[in-house]
Amino acid sequence: MPAPAAGLTQVTLSLLLVLAAVFLTAWLLRRTRGLQRTRPGAGLAVVGEVAVGPRERVVLIDVAGKQVLVGVAPGSVRALKCWPDAGSSQP
Repeated sequence: MPAPAAGLTQVTLSLLLVLAAVFLTAWLLRRTRGLQRTRPGAGLAVVGEVAVGPRERVVLIDVAGKQVLVGVAPGSVRALKCWPDAGSSQP
């Protein structure tokens, strides 16, 4: 009865392939921060970000025309520098 065993192997491998594709897609979306973008016109936009450690980031955000440099770490968010008008002076 090799036929049922071959069918079970094929189904198992197909399931593993689909699960791997789901996890890879989720990892890529999280890595590119695709799931965490704000909606357009919300008055808040991420201008840029730089990883400064394994879980620490420095993020430049635009809030209603003002730019704020923010340090982000696990359990902590701190404003590092604020520019009053994004159009008058670039950081």
